[in-house]
Amino acid sequence: MSPRHLLAVLLLALGAGPAAAQTFREDGLRLLGSLAVGTRSASWADIDNDGDPDLLFQGAIASRRLLRNNSVGLGEDSFTDITSTHGPSAPDTTGWSAAWGDYDDDGWVDVFLGEANIGSARGDLFRNRGVLGFLDVSATTINDPGFHQSVAWADIDNDGDLDLLIAMEGPERHEIYLQGPAGVFTAVGAQVGFQVDHGTKAYGMAIGDYDGDGDLDIYISTCNATNPLRNNFFENRLIPDGHLHFVDVADTNGTQNMPNSYAAEFADIDDDGDLDLFLVGADGFPSKIFINNGDGTFTNAATLLGRNVFSNSGRDLNGARLIDYDNDGDLDVFFHDQQRAVPELARLLFRNDGGWVFTDVTVAEGLSSPFRGAYDSAWADYDLDGDLDLAAPSAHGFRDEFFVSNASTNGNHWLYIHLRQPPPNSRAIGAQLYATIHEGTERERTLRRDANTNAGAFNQNDLPVHFGLGDAEQIDRLRIRWPNGAETVFTNVTANQHLTLTPGPTASDGWVLY
Repeated sequence: MSPRHLLAVLLLALGAGPAAAQTFREDGLRLLGSLAVGTRSASWADIDNDGDPDLLFQGAIASRRLLRNNSVGLGEDSFTDITSTHGPSAPDTTGWSAAWGDYDDDGWVDVFLGEANIGSARGDLFRNRGVLGFLDVSATTINDPGFHQSVAWADIDNDGDLDLLIAMEGPERHEIYLQGPAGVFTAVGAQVGFQVDHGTKAYGMAIGDYDGDGDLDIYISTCNATNPLRNNFFENRLIPDGHLHFVDVADTNGTQNMPNSYAAEFADIDDDGDLDLFLVGADGFPSKIFINNGDGTFTNAATLLGRNVFSNSGRDLNGARLIDYDNDGDLDVFFHDQQRAVPELARLLFRNDGGWVFTDVTVAEGLSSPFRGAYDSAWADYDLDGDLDLAAPSAHGFRDEFFVSNASTNGNHWLYIHLRQPPPNSRAIGAQLYATIHEGTERERTLRRDANTNAGAFNQNDLPVHFGLGDAEQIDRLRIRWPNGAETVFTNVTANQHLTLTPGPTASDGWVLY
């Protein structure tokens, strides 16, 4: 070995070599201000249709803040607090769940806010009226009492419009509100088998067509430290049986061995085209990935590996998201916790290195700043530069944090797809997107992403579908399966842009801006 090479080895061994640049920089004081209002969760939605995502913080009534993103409208890297002029404003005392969806198909995304008090509390549905702000229409639409944990919009009965799914804390039962003509909602949870007798305590909800039969299935994660409860895997039998009803298959399909868990999410983690199930372990239980076997059953990845998938066993975690933070095409995992006893351990980022290897890069990537804990963080490309940024609520009276990413400069390519279709469900919640890159080579790979289905722990965002593409400069073939089952194929889609796609006629090269 030459002296120069030997010196380089010694410097690296001593930690004196060049340090890799961190991906994230905390900039919450500038972007969000210094208010310490005790928020519990955050969610994203483009409330003003200007093309950039706006930010809602949830918690106690004093914590609710709606921040308009000025990236497009004013061309500024900033947010403006418009809570006092636009809402959403309601008399409920506290809550941390939010579900975004244009339920009335007027072109403006609406929001349902869950309530977190047992008894007389109720959730609130707010209709977005554009420049007029949000109007509470709960009294004439959905006036649901109870403690709402996970809430989400989905076309659960395949009639085209959006229905509301609510997973309860308890003692109330889980509920489904089917939307009928003129925006009238009807509670049908009991009659379609969406309610359970053993107690609720829901802390996560995953939604997706896991068996590929054309209807959406629902997984509900439960947590009760003193008396663990069964999780529920509600298989939707709409397509095979011809009418909406659910069968709980958690005890037979391999996903029940999870004593206490929080966030849940369906995603195609292994790129085989079907949806796997990710669950966050609570009360010291390890987080798990259940691999979809393609025959209606799942296998715990830890069983195949002979080890836990993540190196955070023994931690009490709450929320999580599967995100491609580095745009390399693999789904990485972000965890967070509401505990404040050990703040430096309350946020965790695991990079997906392939082969079911997830590496803890929390410190290396800049996410280990003192964190005071909350229930659900939210990711979005707020500055439209191609990477995912993180809004991180901080409960317990500390200011909220915001982590700006520079992953768009790491050489990897990306694409964001905004879906639009004719009403109802104009934002195509539930659509499936399959992006093939390096087609016809040994590196051919198809990435599946679903549009805005999962509620995770406590939020359902209204976001474009994000693809990290690694070194692929285009998507060779993009197949979109729309919620009504129709399919559109786009070819040669250039990377590094935000696109709006529709199921209508396409240009000669296979894709079209809307």
